Amino acid sequence: MIGVVYDRMVAVDTSAIIALFDPHDQFHELARQFFQNSSGIIWLAVNVTSHELFTRVRYNDGLPAALNRYDFFRKEPFRLLKFSTEDEISARALLGRYDDQQLSFHDALCAAVMIREGIFKIFSFDRDFWLFGFEVLPGKTASL
Repeated sequence: MIGVVYDRMVAVDTSAIIALFDPHDQFHELARQFFQNSSGIIWLAVNVTSHELFTRVRYNDGLPAALNRYDFFRKEPFRLLKFSTEDEISARALLGRYDDQQLSFHDALCAAVMIREGIFKIFSFDRDFWLFGFEVLPGKTASL
């Protein structure tokens, strides 16, 4: 039974929420269809992802849009996970392991939390998670 629950757990990345709301994003339609047709998924997010989401939307679309996305991401259907000091240490180690790549500390921190929690799927269009070895859903990532 536990394996079934873990199989339904999917983390959510900033890139997915941006694509979900931005009709000009190259992955908008794919994100919208995936999110709408995802019954049974347990959506999880590291709490700092809402902060990164706010900042990116604020810079590109203004304060009202940023607050709207932040509020959307901080309530159902999303369950927030908190990072720990140990997760930060694990994130730094991940960055060191992939020192030949330009990776986001935020993504490494999320990866550390996901590994700790046993979550190996993520709704994202960010190649960092693919490089870390996660199953990226719905399966496309932005090129460099």
